[in-house]
Amino acid sequence: MKIPWRIQFLLWWYTFFRETQKHESVIKIGKKGKGASRILFLLPAEKEHAQIASHFVKRDLVDETRQIRYVVHKEGIQYYSEQLKPHIISYSNNDMNWLGAIKSESVLDRIKSFQYDAMVDLNQSNEQTLSLLSMELDIPIKIGFQSPLADKLYTLVIQRSSTGFLEKNYETIERILGLK
Repeated sequence: MKIPWRIQFLLWWYTFFRETQKHESVIKIGKKGKGASRILFLLPAEKEHAQIASHFVKRDLVDETRQIRYVVHKEGIQYYSEQLKPHIISYSNNDMNWLGAIKSESVLDRIKSFQYDAMVDLNQSNEQTLSLLSMELDIPIKIGFQSPLADKLYTLVIQRSSTGFLEKNYETIERILGLK
């Protein structure tokens, strides 16, 4: 896979000019643990990926012990259920710089105002600049799909399913976070 030039430039920019976060806390997830209780999902806005991701992030209203937030571009909100909308932090093209990184302090402050245990990036496209937000956030567990930049962005990388079914990948994420 070839990494687009603007993603390469943004990665360089985040690496050298943005403050990198050091992890102070440790989250233990195991058979006897409860899993992550505060989770941030970075959702895809493209129709083909959003429709699949929307099945994964259906909100279980019976179990409100977890605090889950979602970040998605304003154009992608339509693909997600009404139950998620009060918990979505959206941004528009006006909130991004000319390279595609989120520049709006109000959006960044809303994302950073909450202390998360885990972040899950459900974006599968190499054109997704939202994924670079993971470098700016102080979250101990960052989960994302295998890509050329995955080692720099995430603490846990999910290999794409060899059968081509994303459901297996999502089940792996659910088991890691204790959602299942």
